[in-house]
Amino acid sequence: MTLFATLVACRAGDDPLDGDAGDGDGDVAAGDPCDPADDPIDESACGPLDTDYLPADSDADTYPACISDGGVYELVSDPPGSIARIEAAEEIAELLWRNDAPTREDFTMARAAYEFDQGLGSRVERREDLHYPEIPEAEWDPGLDPDKQCANTQNAENHPDRCAGPVKIRPLINDAFIAGMSGEGDPNVHAARIEAGIVWFSYISVYKEAFTCVATPKDCDSAWAYYGGGAQADGDVIGFARFVRDYSPTAHQRIFDGILAVRCFRDLYSADDYPTYADLPAEGQALFDRAWEQLDDALARGFTVALRQHLLAHDDEQCSEALEANWAFVQVVGEALDREVRERDADAADELATIYALSEPSTADIERAVELLDMVIPCG
Repeated sequence: MTLFATLVACRAGDDPLDGDAGDGDGDVAAGDPCDPADDPIDESACGPLDTDYLPADSDADTYPACISDGGVYELVSDPPGSIARIEAAEEIAELLWRNDAPTREDFTMARAAYEFDQGLGSRVERREDLHYPEIPEAEWDPGLDPDKQCANTQNAENHPDRCAGPVKIRPLINDAFIAGMSGEGDPNVHAARIEAGIVWFSYISVYKEAFTCVATPKDCDSAWAYYGGGAQADGDVIGFARFVRDYSPTAHQRIFDGILAVRCFRDLYSADDYPTYADLPAEGQALFDRAWEQLDDALARGFTVALRQHLLAHDDEQCSEALEANWAFVQVVGEALDREVRERDADAADELATIYALSEPSTADIERAVELLDMVIPCG
């Protein structure tokens, strides 16, 4: 029985969480959550770079033959625990934003799924965003692994962008859970913030695990699992991958190709022979850099797809009862994507930030935001 099934069974019978959530009295009336817009995305002009790994046509790329040729992800080690974390994210989604407006009890059950031992919450707690500079070694906590330095409170406070998990995502999600469980405000808004936080976490987790795979090979498996929950590109993907695939099959395949590129690198350069990035020969470092950059570009487009479809939904009739919630998602993900946009076009980033700050954006504002995003991050 999955955790979700267990929680539903509890809800129907003697629920040990009832003391926290009550019997539903005090739930705030709210409209139905809205879905992202299903407007088609024109990515016909998108194509791989000359340096990209092409698992579906490996003879046409510059990579040597490797385990990823053919497009199937092959595990380095045992199935990773990150699969269960993304399964928990799916359970949270079913409770909070894929059905009717969530109740206090729904939030309480979702919180239980989020906080299970060594689960999703435990990784949000320490997640680093490797797009930002590393914490200087002189500031490291000797009791923590190099990739877990954000678990140190002082490090997190001093490096909030690098320590996005504990400083930004965790408070966002925790505050939304608390408000939802207590019946304060619009439950759809709280659910939207939790969804945005989980999507943000997934985005930076795939990127992070792909890098630490250099020194810890099984982290390649975690990168794969954090994206699609342990499924192949054409399988029953869940989590971040489910969203991207449903709205942009092109971006979905590009992300999966990037994950396979990193796995290909790992196959070609054994960790037994090259235990760290510094130990790799120059050509090995160059190959990893290309693979990681391919994945990063694809992830940025996937994250952009999540944002643009929510932007477009703001003008949909089906979103009329949950506009504040939809805009809450836009504001969180828009802020998280600002770094990528700003690196490419600072003027566009400034204009987008102005739009996100609006409380009642117009149709023209929405259209302009989508235009800017597609201009700055057009392909994966």
